[in-house]
Amino acid sequence: MLAPASSLVDERRTLYRLAVDLFAPGTELSDNLADHPIVRYEIGRALAGHGGLDPERLNEIAEMRVRDAGVAVAADPLAAEVLEAPLRIVAQSGVRPLPLTESDGERFDNALAIVAAGVRMFRELAPAMADDLLAHVSLVAVLKRETSGGLVSASSRYVPGIVLIDEPSLPMEVAEALVHEGAHEKFFDLAIVKEFLDARAEDADYFETSWSHVQWPLEQTFAAWHAYSCLAQFNTSIGAERLGPDSLLPKASERADEIGEWLVTHENDLRADARWLLHALMGDTMELTGEGVVPSQVDGVTLSLEISEDSHFHLLPDVRYKCAATGRVVAGRAAQPPEVFWLDEDASWALDQWRNDRTPKTFGWMLTRATEEWQVDSATAAARLEMALGSLQRSSLVGLSGQAH
Repeated sequence: MLAPASSLVDERRTLYRLAVDLFAPGTELSDNLADHPIVRYEIGRALAGHGGLDPERLNEIAEMRVRDAGVAVAADPLAAEVLEAPLRIVAQSGVRPLPLTESDGERFDNALAIVAAGVRMFRELAPAMADDLLAHVSLVAVLKRETSGGLVSASSRYVPGIVLIDEPSLPMEVAEALVHEGAHEKFFDLAIVKEFLDARAEDADYFETSWSHVQWPLEQTFAAWHAYSCLAQFNTSIGAERLGPDSLLPKASERADEIGEWLVTHENDLRADARWLLHALMGDTMELTGEGVVPSQVDGVTLSLEISEDSHFHLLPDVRYKCAATGRVVAGRAAQPPEVFWLDEDASWALDQWRNDRTPKTFGWMLTRATEEWQVDSATAAARLEMALGSLQRSSLVGLSGQAH
């Protein structure tokens, strides 16, 4: 497995906590706040340079009332106002979707009961998949059927964590929506904490579907392939359960294969973890090298001429970083807009040398510690440390002060 749900969620929370610390130092972000889709939307806007971040606003957002149906379901009469962003983003032209809430009385209660039955069905039919995908679904909003414009289900990378579903009539409609959109939500988390896509994705070829002849950019293509792959797997578990009228389950395997084969021919546009997941879900075990999962090791490389043991490295001002439970470190600077970087194991170790003391460190001092703690010979430690410090320099997290005389 590329990333267990618990680890992936913890790393995602760590990133959001770092982001809040960059904008409002000292602000604590509970798990509830870090998971809330609208809180994540507000943090994402700030990271993209669209204004600052108001910690009080984040707390107000999280006060929206929900009901438990195995997943949190938006219930507050003010939900349409709080959820304005995702409702607007997924709406078709001229359509204004509105959520069912407690103010809709029995109609809301009936929908809530079907959602709860759908969650139970998902967990009974595919327990491992349910545990994996539902961990990435923080909130469900049920849309009034007459306002949805025929929307079956939807999610958005701009507001990660929320799943919007049309008012259901069958538990299977809910179960399928949670597989489909839960796969997207997991992809959103993977994309922000793993090596999935970079700037090259924007210039990559578009995929054209054979069934509708629409064209998708690479990110949308990968997300669709991941969702269809999960739907195809779920379809093997459903037996004779009655499907909804808009079900994609019968078509899922064929479409997953079509998209997956296209992605394999374009995998050079994907980063290491995306390629790993692509081959893993397609069952291509010959390609599972673990690239992007196992840290690279450098052997037999000596110090460059530019760096000596007396070279001093310093942590640049306003750098902040946080360590996830997995040991991975995410770092950033309070620039405008800020840049945030996930560090590899060696770079994480190097940055952590400034944890308790931000004074400059010599390469030699760090090398002695690295050789001892990594339990490798000095030449290997030097090569790895030089690469780690180089990556920190390129990310504008660490600077080289020059030679001591």
